[in-house]
Amino acid sequence: MTAPAGWRQRIPRLLRVLIPLAILGVILLAVTTVGFIEYSARPGFCKSCHIMQPYYDSWAGSSHRDVPCIKCHYAPGIKAEAMGKLQAANQVVKYVTGAYGVKPWAEIEDAACLRSGCHSERKVEGAVDYLGVQFDHAKHLGELRRGKQLRCTSCHSQIVQGAHLAVTEVTCFLCHFKDRPPEAPLAGCTGCHPFPPRVESTAGVVVEHAQYVQHRVSCVSCHSEMTAGSGSAERARCFNCHNEPERLDQFENTALIHRLHIAEKNVECTQCHTPIEHRVVSLNKTFELDCRSCHSQTHDAQRRLFAGMGGHETENTPSKMFLARVSCVGCHGMSTNVRGHERVRVAGEASCLACHGIRYANMLPSWQRSMERRLSQVQPVVAGARARVGAVPLRRRAVADSLVRLAEENLDLVRLGKAAHNMAYADKLLRAAVTLVREAVSRGALPYTVPVLELGPPVGEGECLSCHAGIERTRVSFQGRPFDHAPHVVRGGLGCPSCHTPLDRHGGTTLGSPGACAGCHHQAERSCLSCHRTSPLEIHTADVHGGCVACHEQVKTITRWSPQVCTVCHRQQATDHYPGSCETCHEMPARRPEV
Repeated sequence: MTAPAGWRQRIPRLLRVLIPLAILGVILLAVTTVGFIEYSARPGFCKSCHIMQPYYDSWAGSSHRDVPCIKCHYAPGIKAEAMGKLQAANQVVKYVTGAYGVKPWAEIEDAACLRSGCHSERKVEGAVDYLGVQFDHAKHLGELRRGKQLRCTSCHSQIVQGAHLAVTEVTCFLCHFKDRPPEAPLAGCTGCHPFPPRVESTAGVVVEHAQYVQHRVSCVSCHSEMTAGSGSAERARCFNCHNEPERLDQFENTALIHRLHIAEKNVECTQCHTPIEHRVVSLNKTFELDCRSCHSQTHDAQRRLFAGMGGHETENTPSKMFLARVSCVGCHGMSTNVRGHERVRVAGEASCLACHGIRYANMLPSWQRSMERRLSQVQPVVAGARARVGAVPLRRRAVADSLVRLAEENLDLVRLGKAAHNMAYADKLLRAAVTLVREAVSRGALPYTVPVLELGPPVGEGECLSCHAGIERTRVSFQGRPFDHAPHVVRGGLGCPSCHTPLDRHGGTTLGSPGACAGCHHQAERSCLSCHRTSPLEIHTADVHGGCVACHEQVKTITRWSPQVCTVCHRQQATDHYPGSCETCHEMPARRPEV
């Protein structure tokens, strides 16, 4: 059957021209598209953008120079290649419109590396040698490292310009040394260096490393300063990529951060972390011994006492010098020779006077004497409790032993830390030690009686004792007469303001004369001998038998014959007698009327 005649005449002439042209256009477009896709897949197309020239040059000089770019940058599969082409076209549009960035970003999937014909057997090939280090891909890609899933690009990246997809050692060092002591990196030294070579030192000494590895000798015994840097992640680096508050708030969520940046995205570790350097330092001909390699906690007790921390059953109490950020050399500025050392820095009273002036003279020695006196009282108490711990049943012994041990640790902190570093905290530690001993005696049923101690007022309770520690037992002269602080402060419980002016008028007394003391001392219940230590019989004749007020009119408070008055002379009757007035049984001389 043939088409109706004249059908060609019914088609417009313009349409008969456009249809062949359209078909030809489609064919040309298809050929051009295929050609462009083929051309754009060539590495030479990548350097069409000037910003790609450094990356092209590093590729051209790398071991991957015979591998087209798309083999790595596009994962296997039509869908992945289509998405890759779409993203590439987007980059071309940005370049043409000038909306591109100066640092292009690309991600390489593990599937691209492990595709057939490339590195498909990398996970099963076992350990390989990399610069003398034994490296196993299976352990790093097949297992979690520090709880994180690594990718090929976690180690093979473009951190170093010109080294295209090269292994960056800084990534290894961050994983193996961050937050680890130098002698115990992740997997240990032998995890990467299982067979250290036999070497000869500069002094001609042959070192058989295998022997030391077999005997588990730490590498830092000979090789010091193997690492430099902390690998810390600073929050400020987040702003290089992010400015959204909700993302910045996740800074402390390290699990999420590492999952997004390492497992899901191709972000180099050094984008966030500062680098850690690692090197094996050979023994030099001459070197300086670092005492801290063995003496790692030298002066630890002094540091803890100065900072006011580390004790038991007492709150932290930093020294005022610590709060003022005074360093050790602020006081320890005098050099001297100590047997067994070359030169050391010591502190002395001259260090105090250099900053505080002559009015602080004798303060440091009084501190030392005061704390030695307290230590001499507390040490026997703790030792006595320790000696009785073994005398109680086993069930109670554990409780008593732990409490006494805490008391001993307080005592050691004061003794080794030198109380002058923090007098207030040292005083608290000693009092806490006594409290712990009492608790051990009570809860552990120890056959021990804690004696009554005269530790004096707590050093930290008043501003006065912060400087004048030890004054509570000092004898001084007051207007030509001897004055003993001990019966007033230690036994009487008087505070400094009872006799002294406030801090704003430091150094004065509120007592105009010794007679001002009569308000406390000239009371009927007090004996004259509490102050007048010399017996009246030594300065009075035997036939004198009258009250003190007969001659001493200023003692107005003594108005009757009381045992306190009579026993000044009749000491042998001070006990085993009627406690009331002597007049009850004895005929007494006339007394002065009460006023």
